Amino acid sequence: MPNNILISGYPGVGKTTLIKKIIENLNCKIDGFFTEEKKEAGKRTGFFITDFHGNREILAHLDLKSPYQVGYYGVNVKAFEIIGIPALTRALENADLIVIDEIGKMEMFSEKFCEILDNVFDSVKPVIATIKAKDCKLTANLKSREDVQLFHLTRKNRNEMVDNIQKEIEFLFQVIPNLQGLANLEGFTK
Repeated sequence: MPNNILISGYPGVGKTTLIKKIIENLNCKIDGFFTEEKKEAGKRTGFFITDFHGNREILAHLDLKSPYQVGYYGVNVKAFEIIGIPALTRALENADLIVIDEIGKMEMFSEKFCEILDNVFDSVKPVIATIKAKDCKLTANLKSREDVQLFHLTRKNRNEMVDNIQKEIEFLFQVIPNLQGLANLEGFTK
């Protein structure tokens, strides 16, 4: 039975917003990370990586000189490894639900991230993650796993996705046996 939920979609369709809406109504221990836009004078100039403990670093920026590039953005792999890897390690140890936003080109520059993904997806803990729509070998492998349920987000279906995915997560907490310390089902949703 799939205990990992992947949300695929093109840039700007609302994947991060969708995950935030889903988890705001859950009453369980959540850990992991988000990537969020950095805007200056109303224009996107880069991306932050932020964990659930308030730690934040610039993941990518137009002015960042780096051997790692995605489009016009230089990618700060070290910042990702300072925030993202510890967040996933903590999540594996202590969280009821693991959040990864996003599994994309910037994040995949980190070999450590690619390695820890196997541990995260192999764990019994439910995972909700966003993933780029266009596949490479790693993302295609993740999407084809038997323990993954894939949702493709579009502008047309994004409103109904909140309830659909939240119900899937609630169902996972009811049927996955022996999840120590996981959400109290009577108070699972706020």
